[in-house]
Amino acid sequence: MKIELYRTILCPRCLYVSRTLKKIVADIPHLELETIEVAANLTRSRQAGIKTVPTIKIGNHALTGLVLTPRTIRRFIEQHLPDDPEQTRPGY
Repeated sequence: MKIELYRTILCPRCLYVSRTLKKIVADIPHLELETIEVAANLTRSRQAGIKTVPTIKIGNHALTGLVLTPRTIRRFIEQHLPDDPEQTRPGY
């Protein structure tokens, strides 16, 4: 499953979310993280409907906010995991 993180290099909240996502992706092997630098990809960001950073997208679903906690991020990802019993979900 692909997770997109829209961020800017100067955003401290984006750095925190990026680090959190990297830890989560390390726990769940079938996740793929793509980081999109908004300033360098304005057209793509606009087409994706990005209005604020950080924004995490999975398919057509987005999670954004001033304070994204690791728990909030994990819940968002778990809501979108495929319902395959072979795949393990990490604990909190």
